[in-house]
Amino acid sequence: MEREDILIYVDNIRGNDVHDGIHQPVKTADRAFSLLPPYWHGRAEIIFAVTDIEYPVTASAVYLGTPIGPAASPLVIRGGYRDGFTVEATVESTGDRIVTTTDTSGADDLVGRVLMRDPRLGGGETEEATSIRGNGNSTIFPQRTIASPARQFFTVQWPAVTLEPRETLNLVSHDGRSLNLTLIGISIAPAVGKGLNLLNLRAQCDTCEFFFRRDPASDTDPATFFVHTNSRIQGGIGDVNLSPGLDGRRMQAGVFIHSDNVANAVWAARGGVLGGHLTFRRIAVRASQGGWLIPKSLEANESPIQIMAGGAALAEPQKEGRVVVGGWGTASNKARIRNVEGDGLRVLNGGSMNSPGAPVHLDVNGCSRDGIVLDSGATASFGPTGGNAGLVTTDRKNVRFGMNVRNGSLALVGRDAASASVSPTTLAMPLTGNGGDVALDDQVAVSSDGRRGWAAVDADNPPPSGRLSLLRRNT
Repeated sequence: MEREDILIYVDNIRGNDVHDGIHQPVKTADRAFSLLPPYWHGRAEIIFAVTDIEYPVTASAVYLGTPIGPAASPLVIRGGYRDGFTVEATVESTGDRIVTTTDTSGADDLVGRVLMRDPRLGGGETEEATSIRGNGNSTIFPQRTIASPARQFFTVQWPAVTLEPRETLNLVSHDGRSLNLTLIGISIAPAVGKGLNLLNLRAQCDTCEFFFRRDPASDTDPATFFVHTNSRIQGGIGDVNLSPGLDGRRMQAGVFIHSDNVANAVWAARGGVLGGHLTFRRIAVRASQGGWLIPKSLEANESPIQIMAGGAALAEPQKEGRVVVGGWGTASNKARIRNVEGDGLRVLNGGSMNSPGAPVHLDVNGCSRDGIVLDSGATASFGPTGGNAGLVTTDRKNVRFGMNVRNGSLALVGRDAASASVSPTTLAMPLTGNGGDVALDDQVAVSSDGRRGWAAVDADNPPPSGRLSLLRRNT
């Protein structure tokens, strides 16, 4: 079969839906999706022009085609990058904080944006783009460590094209490949009160956003983003060889999933996966009934994470040579859960968290209840056997316990959870809260010499009679 390329162009200013989308652009997203054939033997892209006007989607379901044959590549939906402003990193900058002389707007205004080294201004040619986890006081905090940033130039970017489903939208693929869609510079923002469902759609996302708005007239019907039925959201380009023309520098330019109300949720189930470089803000993050959370880097700001019955969180090992580089975050730039109204991370009702061969570097701070809760037969290992878990609290303590292990739950934590020390550079404490560091089945862990919290964990191994749960230090 002769190779054919399918390139469909969309322009909501200069396009017209009577056009074929190939020689002249169509006007609407609905028309562009309808022109996608059921299968193709080469490359397939839908290319949206950057016009500063949203592209409505009026259909309630979009069925994406299937690549056929060895020369065929999965579908690419391409928007673009909006360049906001450029900053120069001062000599005080490190790989985990970019200090600038530029006013970087209000605190955390840049969460979820992407920081890209600018080669036009002497910024280097090979540095990867990186999601931004926070900002303030003329400082930008990248979600992944950046090499040698001092006196380099960086541009803040975000998606330049927005698709606006007018109804809850089902995106469906019949392609059986591992990653069957690439989203580039695309924001999907359903109308107020509407959600999004992915079915067998596994997307790698470069500089993408998903934004949900709750209907203020409904107290019982939040907007939900279901990653369902063997679907996946992979923050960053997971495989540059998947489609022609992908930019290898954008493998860490992840996905930003946020909403205007924490009652809204992003929910992985039935083989659904949330993975890669993930940034969440003001949205509940859930995995249940065969759903998985597998971040490489993580920023969950005002976003509780809940691993429920049948769901799992995993620290996925990866290697560069003989060095394990997978897991959640890094030792100096940890995954982070912060400012949650309630518990930061809950593993409950038989949900599990497993880190068989990769470290979990996690900072949990500023939660209004417990930092981490394991409840009702949950199991969790924070770091591989014999390694550090990197469980710490920076900035503000959690209001109750650092970790609360209840009702027959089991936890394996690393040495860092109990031994981290405050320093001028890290400001890290052991995973902690104002009400005590550790609780087992509603009792504060107290060692034989009266010390509270993590100091009691080794002494209470096995725990005293009457406690159903088990908490062990990974020594």
